[in-house]
Amino acid sequence: MSALIVGVLVSGTAYAEGDCEPTYGGGEKCVFNKSFEIEKEARIGDSGDFKDKVTGVEEDDTVQFRIRIKNVGDIEVDEMKYEDFLPEEMERVGGNGLTEEWNDFEPDERVEFIIKAKIKESEFDRKNFDKCIVNKVELTYKDDFEGSDTATVCYSEVTDLPETGAGSTVAVTLLGLGLAVAGTLSKRKIS
Repeated sequence: MSALIVGVLVSGTAYAEGDCEPTYGGGEKCVFNKSFEIEKEARIGDSGDFKDKVTGVEEDDTVQFRIRIKNVGDIEVDEMKYEDFLPEEMERVGGNGLTEEWNDFEPDERVEFIIKAKIKESEFDRKNFDKCIVNKVELTYKDDFEGSDTATVCYSEVTDLPETGAGSTVAVTLLGLGLAVAGTLSKRKIS
């Protein structure tokens, strides 16, 4: 599973000390821990398992991207936002938006978004290609980067395969025999 836990390993770390400091005039200011998990996966169509990478996408297929975000911190947070960077080879055809915002994100709460997209028809106008593209999502809290994840989509169009069968096998065999005879004759002349 390619869940990315936002923590010490990712820039934009959101850990803070749990200490409280007295404020002028009474009261205190406390800072609490906050952190998030973000996961992005894809699947072809409306059924099947979500994966980090899908292959064999065809021209009329709809790809679903699932974005899961979990609040693994200690506090409820507001001003959460994700922005999805759909590759230029794809177009959104339904589901959630490429940008979503939400508030009241409780500790241990998980939100899930689905974006539906298709590969543009123009991508299939050529022959004999194999291509993979990456879809990235970024998570922010109060406009500060908190983490990201990606899902990969691969598609191809193979129409002209090399000729195989008896004709090509016979030609290779004759060429091989011809080279063997030539090698034997040249070896005899040298001896």
